[in-house]
Amino acid sequence: MSHLTPYTASLRSVAATPPHRAERRLACVAPLALAAAIALTLSGCATDDLTPAVELPAAYAASDASEMQPETAWWQTYQDPVLADLVQRAMRENRDVKIAAERLSAARAGGTISRSWLLPSVGVSAFGNDRSTGYDDAKKPGSPDIKSLGAGLDVSWELDLSGRLRAGAKAAEADALAAEHGVRGVRLMVMSEVASNYFTLVGAQRQIRTLRAISAMQDETLRLVSARQRVGLATAFDVERAQTDALSARAQIPPLETLAAVSRHRIAVLIGDQASNAATIQPWDGDQRLPAARPGQPAQLLQRRPDILALMAQLDAANARRQQAAAEWFPQLFLGASFGRQGLELNGMDLGNARFTNVAGLLAMPIFNAGRTQAINEVAESGQREALLRTEDGIARALEEVESALVSLKQERSRCWSLQLAATSAEAAQSRAQSLYDRGQIDLLPLLDTQRARLTARLNANDSKTQLLLDSVRLYKALGGGWEVFEQSPATAAVADGAPHS
Repeated sequence: MSHLTPYTASLRSVAATPPHRAERRLACVAPLALAAAIALTLSGCATDDLTPAVELPAAYAASDASEMQPETAWWQTYQDPVLADLVQRAMRENRDVKIAAERLSAARAGGTISRSWLLPSVGVSAFGNDRSTGYDDAKKPGSPDIKSLGAGLDVSWELDLSGRLRAGAKAAEADALAAEHGVRGVRLMVMSEVASNYFTLVGAQRQIRTLRAISAMQDETLRLVSARQRVGLATAFDVERAQTDALSARAQIPPLETLAAVSRHRIAVLIGDQASNAATIQPWDGDQRLPAARPGQPAQLLQRRPDILALMAQLDAANARRQQAAAEWFPQLFLGASFGRQGLELNGMDLGNARFTNVAGLLAMPIFNAGRTQAINEVAESGQREALLRTEDGIARALEEVESALVSLKQERSRCWSLQLAATSAEAAQSRAQSLYDRGQIDLLPLLDTQRARLTARLNANDSKTQLLLDSVRLYKALGGGWEVFEQSPATAAVADGAPHS
């Protein structure tokens, strides 16, 4: 720090002062320090703390279940043991989580550094001196050989009269808290990404199974039409149309295989593994349960969303730094002392050891520094206002994300229900058309139309089911939460994660 230079010089100026003189100097410094402390206490340098002024609604506009608390271990509500195991592995092995944890360790160490300035610094020192003139005493009188050796205890302390150091320590603690919430935010992001990619993989595999089944049926239709052509009951045009539908259905499989592979690769990296080992990730063969939407109260969002908690901590840090900047206008008082013993030898004669006590004080106050102090305060004020705006914007965006996720989930439920009914009707229509075609009561065109309708309806229903799961994950991500489970004791976390693992 820049103030150490004049402080050190002040200490050295009394290094050779006898104890009684040092005491007299300390007696002169003490009233001055007391007067400065009284003046600062009367004047004060506190600044106003800014707080967000976002109005929170009593309930979410898109939900009728705001009174119900959202689940904490939300990934368990799908009742999929493979998903539960993947989330657990990601929380243990994910590299982003580990990187965020290292940032938290550094932030906590920074807080320790800031708090250390509030306490005195104590150190030890040792010194020695051997001065020899190199002349004979008869030739060069008055130039003695001097040898000295000593050791001492050094104490230095800046009295935090203006609260500058306390504000700095408070800002560092708030930064560490923001980093802690940052770890929680990374955990939420990772578990949401694991769930999203898992459901994307499940949906892709469901579509592949559907396409393969329908493609096999269309291949059978093509075989029958080709057989009829050979006996004159169908035309070459009928064969071409059947072949076109069969190939079109088959062509939709490779993109879905790619989507499934990419999702597997992403999950493998999220759980700390390599993409080359992604083939070991096999989804559960059961049906995932879609949980009901339970968003809770909007006010609870401020306690569940790690990003909002981090923004609030960053605002606290900015408020503290504003106070720290304001303290730059006020005097700073530094005290220092050295205690020890020194031995002296003159021309080979041992003069013995002597104690020494050096005490010094320095009171420094800015008078002119070309606007630097004012600029420091302007920077702090701008940072404080920016942190407030970021916090208010973060709260508004979080509310927006929850409302949008609730609307998407509600509308997708309605769409999924309609598409499931349409798929059931298409199945029945295709079965009836196949029976009529086999009896020769309809030609090939109505049969192919019903097969196309069945394919489209089934694929749309599957896609809606997958989208419904993804929308539910998006809602849980918008609501926050889930990170609490991994900050509990192992026994408590095991109870919260009670589903069996694969």
